Amino acid sequence: MHESLPIVHGPAHTFADMKKSLITTLIAAIALLSSAAEKQPRDISGWSHFAWGAEIGGAADLTSNDMSTVNLDAYFGYRNSWIETIGIGAEVNMMLSNSVRAFPVYAMFRTSFSKRPQLMFMDLRAGVVFNNISTSSQQTSAYVSPGIGVNLAGGSTFQSYITLSYVYNGIDPFTLGDERCDIKGLSMACIRLGIRF
Repeated sequence: MHESLPIVHGPAHTFADMKKSLITTLIAAIALLSSAAEKQPRDISGWSHFAWGAEIGGAADLTSNDMSTVNLDAYFGYRNSWIETIGIGAEVNMMLSNSVRAFPVYAMFRTSFSKRPQLMFMDLRAGVVFNNISTSSQQTSAYVSPGIGVNLAGGSTFQSYITLSYVYNGIDPFTLGDERCDIKGLSMACIRLGIRF
C-alpha cells in the first residue's frame, strides 16, 4: 500500500508573500532614508552663507479703512545653520481701493531655532515705511511685521515657503483729494509666497 504524498501549493503563495515583504521593506527603507536625510544638519559654508529672496503676497486691512494691498518684497542677508536669514529688505505695497502706495524698508530675522531643517519658522521684520499719499504728500512711519512661515518645496540651492504675518503701518490721518481719511495706524493680516536662494 502506497502512502499518498500531499500536494503542496505553497511555493506560489510563498513567492507572493516574499514579493510583498520585499516591497514593504523597500518602502520602509526609502522612508527611513528620507527621514534621516531631512534631519541632517544644514551644511552651510563659503558663498552659501549669502541669502537673497523675493516674495509676492497681499494684506487685508483689519482696521476697516479699505486699505488692503498687493505686495512685492525683495531681501538679502546672511544665513548659517541656526539662522535662516538675517538681513535687510524692501517692499512695495499697492493699495487696491485708492492711489496710496507704501514702501517699507526693514531689517529681518528668520529662524527655525534648530540646526536641522524644520517645517515651520519664525519671521520678524521691523523698520520704517514711506507712505506716498499723493504726489505732494508723504509720511514716514514705523513698520513692524512678526509672523510664522511654513517651508514648501526646496532643494540644495533654494527654498520656497509661505508666511502668515501681522503688519503694522503707523500711518497718520491724511487727506486724499476731497476725502479725509482719519486713520491712526493700519493693522493688517498679510500672506506672502516666497522663494529664498
